[in-house]
Amino acid sequence: MRRKIAVIGGGQCGLHVAFGLLDRSYEVTLYSDRTPEQLLGSRIQSTAFLFNQTLDMERRLGLNFWETEVPLGEGMLVDFREPTGKSVLTVAGRLQEKSGQALDQRTKFARWMQEFQLRGGNLVIKTVTLDDLEQIAADNALTFVAAGKGPINALFARDDARSRHQSPPRQLAALLLRGSKLLGERPWPKADFRPLRFNFVMGVGEFFSLPFYTHTAGECRSFLFEARPGGPMDRFNDAADSQELLNVARQVVREFAPDDAAYLDDARLTDANAWLKGAFTPTVRKPVGVLPSGRVVMGIGDTVCLNDPIAGQGANNASRLADHLLRAIGEAQGEAFDAGWMQSTFDAFWQTSASYTTAFTNLLLEPPGEAVMHVLGAASQNRVIADEFVGCFETPSHFWPWIADVGAARRFVSDRMANAA
Repeated sequence: MRRKIAVIGGGQCGLHVAFGLLDRSYEVTLYSDRTPEQLLGSRIQSTAFLFNQTLDMERRLGLNFWETEVPLGEGMLVDFREPTGKSVLTVAGRLQEKSGQALDQRTKFARWMQEFQLRGGNLVIKTVTLDDLEQIAADNALTFVAAGKGPINALFARDDARSRHQSPPRQLAALLLRGSKLLGERPWPKADFRPLRFNFVMGVGEFFSLPFYTHTAGECRSFLFEARPGGPMDRFNDAADSQELLNVARQVVREFAPDDAAYLDDARLTDANAWLKGAFTPTVRKPVGVLPSGRVVMGIGDTVCLNDPIAGQGANNASRLADHLLRAIGEAQGEAFDAGWMQSTFDAFWQTSASYTTAFTNLLLEPPGEAVMHVLGAASQNRVIADEFVGCFETPSHFWPWIADVGAARRFVSDRMANAA
């Protein structure tokens, strides 16, 4: 008889785990609060970019249905700017074999939910309450909670030792846009590749544009704005609708990256729901949730490791955790999925992966230190160093130790320069 496992939440981590378990012949029930049709017609959830490592995880499960349709993000074009908008440092690096794709999660998750049923999974459309969770936990050998920012996250205590932030470090706004200057393989002349376009404005905030794909319009570009609360870019909250949000976006780009302003001249939203705004507090939570009955459930994905999107790690971190969980389940060999197993499994992932992802994300939220500025200065002059720097986004642990230690940063630069010579 197959062991039964339940997954609460139909996002990147929850769906990835659910398909992996089906592949391993488990009986899997997936709970989602929306139907595929409701997802397709909903507001965008994020502007997630997946690096090739994450795409490979999806390919192994036969889930990258948009392989040839979604434009590749081939590298990063980054400008560090003064508050006046003047660029003081430019880094352009190719991702090479680590190139990735950004796909509308409405498009993706709706299709995946339909595929889950076709492969024999049990899909239940329901907003799961704590009372429901008691029955679900009783009926299954293991229950995962991947509810993102949902109310049942209160079941999982904040891990103060691993959580730095007490309030949102950024006010966020995002849009999906089409325009004559945004599409194609080489939209930015400064880059000889299709770039992920980053602007870091000192003391003000950041904004990013990615090559993107959505079911409503095909190829487009996403824009994500991260404003420091109370700062001069923090003006998106007053926008009442998508058009007002686009108008504010134009103002922000014109003021803080004037050489990019023309890209938005004829830009328009891909659909009426292709925008979002808001804020949240990045939080690491303890993975074991104890129900009133004493039964335990395990938090996964954003439920236990919620990072700011500044480093582009959210969905990638979710799939890394899913892959780790699937290996741990395969290695359990009859071991009970109790609180001890849940804690040790998450701790192993934290030590080898998530701690670096969280530290790197937090590092980008602060003014850059001497170590990283030394590497970035070299990267602005040396393509080999630039390529290696942007390539580390795929696996943030590869940034260490040189991203935080000045001596290691100097050795890193001198070694790469010597190799290049």
